[in-house]
Amino acid sequence: MTALHALPSLESQVSPAEWQARVDLAACYRLVALHGWDDLIFTHISAKIPGTDHFLINPYGLMFHEITASSWSRSTWPARS
Repeated sequence: MTALHALPSLESQVSPAEWQARVDLAACYRLVALHGWDDLIFTHISAKIPGTDHFLINPYGLMFHEITASSWSRSTWPARS
């Protein structure tokens, strides 16, 4: 597993709106973990990126307390390749 501090920041690669959504969503995950409301890795919180048809969702395998702003997967609905 990659250490969290070893994950490169995506801040310079995404829009300011997307970065803020990433930071806010990571904070939500940390708060859920802090209060014990998570159930290991089998649940999620997602967020739509403002002004786009993209949303952010956590990658499978990370615990809630491990989530960072740069660890999100960006996707669309319906999923497009």
